Amino acid sequence: MNEIRANEEFKFIREMIDRTRKITAGSWMFFLIWGIVVILGVIGMYALVFVEKYTWIWLNWIVFVAVGVVFSIVYGKRIERLKGARTYAYETTGHVCFACGMAFLLVGFIFPLLKLYSWGLIAILISLIAGILVFSLGGIYEWNLLKWCGVIWWLGALGMVFIHENYRALLFIPLILIGYIMPALVLRAMYKKQSEEDAS
Repeated sequence: MNEIRANEEFKFIREMIDRTRKITAGSWMFFLIWGIVVILGVIGMYALVFVEKYTWIWLNWIVFVAVGVVFSIVYGKRIERLKGARTYAYETTGHVCFACGMAFLLVGFIFPLLKLYSWGLIAILISLIAGILVFSLGGIYEWNLLKWCGVIWWLGALGMVFIHENYRALLFIPLILIGYIMPALVLRAMYKKQSEEDAS
């Protein structure tokens, strides 16, 4: 009797792991969209600096971040509805993303507006949090590529210390390409492969 129960529990755990892997692979769009949002935000910011519209920089970031948040909510609900699984890893991922999102909001907008530190530190702090986010997701997904991407974000934060504060945000572009876009493309390939296997 115990052996039958153990087999049933093992089968249930295996099904949960498989569902989590499918959801993980399906999360490629989050990485891609947030990568594009941040790159466009950086380009928009430097374009505003070029035309000397410094007061619009905050609006630039608010608009792009709002687009990312709305997309994340809508797409997240869609994935949840299609996959129908709320596994432990899925719930944990949601909590980690929300916590880091709040940290991004505080260090990128609230604290600088309260004049707790210079705007030149924003890029460094954002990179630190991005590293925590990506490294943590790598641990949850059991995917070493994401862990290494987290380390790259931390190295980028360290490298920004030696760059003039006016140019630190430019380092976001290669960091985003390596730490968000590259994993998105790998996850997309995994998702496509899984979808083909499910269809056959």
